[in-house]
Amino acid sequence: GDAWERPVRIEYVRTNGLIATAPAGVRIQGGWSRRPIESPKHSFRIIFRSRYGLTRWREPLFQGGVPGADQLVLRSGNNHSWLHRDARERTSADYVRDPWMRASHAAMGHPAARSHPVHVFLNDLYWGVYDLCERPDAHFAARAWGGKDEDYDTRNADKVLSGDDVAWKRLMTRVNAGVDSEAAYEAIQRELDVPAFIDYMLLNLFGANGDWDRGSNWYAARRRIPTGKWHFIVWDGERVLENPEDDRLLDDDDECPTRVFQRLRQWPAFRWEFSRRAHRHLDSGGALDPDRAAERFKALADRLRPVLPAESLRWGDYRHTVHPHESGPFETYTVSQHWEPEIQRIVGSYFPKRAAAFRQQLKQAGLLD
Repeated sequence: GDAWERPVRIEYVRTNGLIATAPAGVRIQGGWSRRPIESPKHSFRIIFRSRYGLTRWREPLFQGGVPGADQLVLRSGNNHSWLHRDARERTSADYVRDPWMRASHAAMGHPAARSHPVHVFLNDLYWGVYDLCERPDAHFAARAWGGKDEDYDTRNADKVLSGDDVAWKRLMTRVNAGVDSEAAYEAIQRELDVPAFIDYMLLNLFGANGDWDRGSNWYAARRRIPTGKWHFIVWDGERVLENPEDDRLLDDDDECPTRVFQRLRQWPAFRWEFSRRAHRHLDSGGALDPDRAAERFKALADRLRPVLPAESLRWGDYRHTVHPHESGPFETYTVSQHWEPEIQRIVGSYFPKRAAAFRQQLKQAGLLD
């Protein structure tokens, strides 16, 4: 929180050698990975405030969209990383799943946080490869849907980031009351952008997201006007693309996207719209077509490959020689022996198998005709 934020000076060094620098604050970011026993490579949030001398980073950082940001996140990667406590996740480390989820949401036609890999140094000590990422807060929402930062209710799962929770409670009250009439469905449609929500759920169900609930790993935003509707934003999608046979269609937790989905799927009009949008994204040429999904993943892996040997040198032997923790065997992890096989598995095997398995799951659930 605020008490642990520290003043820093950021230097952003481009590949052409040009340097941009600015004063800012920094704090540790994330949940489970904040615990030192779980990972010494914490994520960080960079915050620009007037008391540090600059309220917004104005240099262009990402391709496309408006340059600048008032907050940035340096994502370290926890699940499917070489530092994870579970040996199975260390051997399947990829560092691509989360940016793939956000890039796929953008390919489906929705605002998504942009990112790219960077090397991070702390006081000149090399700290590894991170994913420099936009934070999907009110500033992000205003750029995506118009207006000013203060015009938005925004949530990081169960935490209110801006505005209040009045509209959120109204939505969840209507959701939990059940959808048993056209009037009930229309009332929810006034609170929620249903087509956008279907796309958001399609992506998370396709990837079989195994790590989200009422308290973590999703953002939501709503413009504070009478016609404002909630939009969900992909975040922290590291526990996806694991087993192509995984089925998460019955996941349910109150006060989060899965509860909204479980209630809405009971209504025929929603199932019809879900089927229509599933065909749009799963059929040939769609964002989740297996060929396009694999191409997107491969492109992100290709971008990461040249810099990842440095990550292996910095952290690849940590669980082997420094701190064996919880689950062996404890190996020294390398790009060629561990990362490349996982990338090839996902690109060459997972996506083709997942496409057929997911279609069958949706058909059995009455969500795909």
